Amino acid sequence: MQSDQVKSGYSIKQFNSEDTLRIGECINHKRQLEAFCTVCHVLICPTCLMFGEHKGHLVDQMDKATKDIRTQMDSAAKEGLLKLEKTETVLVDIRHTKLTFEESKQKVLKEIESTFATIFKLIKQRKDEVVNLINQHYETQVNNIDTQEQIWMDKQSRAYDVIKLAKSTNDYQLLEKATYILESLDILRQTPTYKNVFIVNSIDTTFNTNNISLNLSEFQKGLQNWIKLGESVLIQFKC
Repeated sequence: MQSDQVKSGYSIKQFNSEDTLRIGECINHKRQLEAFCTVCHVLICPTCLMFGEHKGHLVDQMDKATKDIRTQMDSAAKEGLLKLEKTETVLVDIRHTKLTFEESKQKVLKEIESTFATIFKLIKQRKDEVVNLINQHYETQVNNIDTQEQIWMDKQSRAYDVIKLAKSTNDYQLLEKATYILESLDILRQTPTYKNVFIVNSIDTTFNTNNISLNLSEFQKGLQNWIKLGESVLIQFKC
């Protein structure tokens, strides 16, 4: 809250018992706040406008600014931007994709275990290398999914916050949160897109050699590149 007040240049004096707005005081110039900067979305005093960092900016009267913000919130509600179902649907798809990744990972790891179970201890080192490759692949892909999940959880949180503010009759609080409200509405208007991720569908167990009869040294050398990641499958998810 302190950082918001410093940024907008005001301090809250008081509210009456009916929670109506009383003009605050500019902490920079010690004058009453009399207007709303439509460029920076903050309350300002006359000195801010004439000589301060808001010089030359367009301003509105406070009551008009309040009406404009409420109009935008009402429009957002009519557009469906504030419906929590919108973000929840996308989150369900993201989490389903994560589950698919985990199931695929377990399938491939099980296949690796089954393959190496029939091989001598000489190949254990190669087995560990392949497991690391698969884990690194899934870690990279799942990190991409986690990033999108976090983005949409933030959108859902913003929608919830704007809903609460839209129900509030406290105009001062509305103006104080103007930057957050308008930024949130812009974010919620963003159209979901599709991201590509890849799962490893199998492993390649082909042992490549030009010589059918191998001695132990040649066999060990061949094991260094044996068992590779096989077919990759593209998965798209909405985010």
